[in-house]
Amino acid sequence: MINNYLETQIKENFPYEPTFEQEIVLKSLATFLLSPRNDAVFVLRGYAGTGKTSLVGALVRTLDKLQQKSILLAPTGRAAKVFSAYAGHPAFTIHKKIYRQQSFSNEVSNFSVNDNLTTHTLYIVDEASMISNEGLSGAVFGTGRLLDDLIQFVYSGTGCRLVLMGIRRSFLRWVKNRVLLCLPRH
Repeated sequence: MINNYLETQIKENFPYEPTFEQEIVLKSLATFLLSPRNDAVFVLRGYAGTGKTSLVGALVRTLDKLQQKSILLAPTGRAAKVFSAYAGHPAFTIHKKIYRQQSFSNEVSNFSVNDNLTTHTLYIVDEASMISNEGLSGAVFGTGRLLDDLIQFVYSGTGCRLVLMGIRRSFLRWVKNRVLLCLPRH
C-alpha cells in the first residue's frame, strides 16, 4: 500500500507518460526506498535518452514534497551542473561531499573520507560509469578508490541509501553484495 502511494507520487512528478520499462523502474524505486535492507544499492542502467534523469528528477521532486532528504552527486563539476538542471535540485561533486582536507595549508594535502552526519538521506549519483575504483599509491583523496570511499561514506550515515545511475557492468562486482536491483539495458 505504501509502495503504491510512493509510486503514484513519483509518477505524478514524471513529466511524460511512462513507458513499460519506466513503470518497472517506478515500482522498483518504491520497493527499494521502502526496503528494510539497510545496505542496498539501487543501480539504474540504460542507454542515453531512456529517461533515467527524468525519472530521478521525478523521484527528487517527490522526496522534496514528502520532506525526505536527497543529495545529488556526480563525478565532475560539469556533470553535477547538468544533473542539477535536469533534477531542479542542487548537485555536488562526489569529492566535495565525501572528502575533507586533513590539514589546512597551501600545499596539496591528503583528503580523508569525511564523517557522514546525515540521517535517512538518499544519495543519487549520476554518471557513475565515470567513477574510478583503481587504487592509487600516494592517493590525494581517501583510499584512492572513489567507489569504495563513496559506499563507505553513504552507509556510515544512519538510514542512508545509494542510487547509482549509468554504472558499467564491470563495476557491479564492487557493489554486487549490496545491489537490491540492477535494471538491465534495453
